Amino acid sequence: MSITSPLPVLFWLGIYGSVLAKTAQINGTGSLLVYSSMIFLGLTLWDILVALTTGFRNFLNISSLIVISIISGISLIGFGVFK
Repeated sequence: MSITSPLPVLFWLGIYGSVLAKTAQINGTGSLLVYSSMIFLGLTLWDILVALTTGFRNFLNISSLIVISIISGISLIGFGVFK
């Protein structure tokens, strides 16, 4: 469903474009296929994981949601520092 919405598509094109430009400058064009494949694989796995986790909603409690939020926040900070 997210592929039909323009906002996620524009978001990921922006992320992908910045990674692609940096990769082309640093590693040359040989690594572009590997990075592109990994980005699309990661997006696909993420969408599948999100679809599967709706069935696990009964197992989530407040402490697991806090842990997930902390891990997500650290990931976003790490991406911001990397960029």
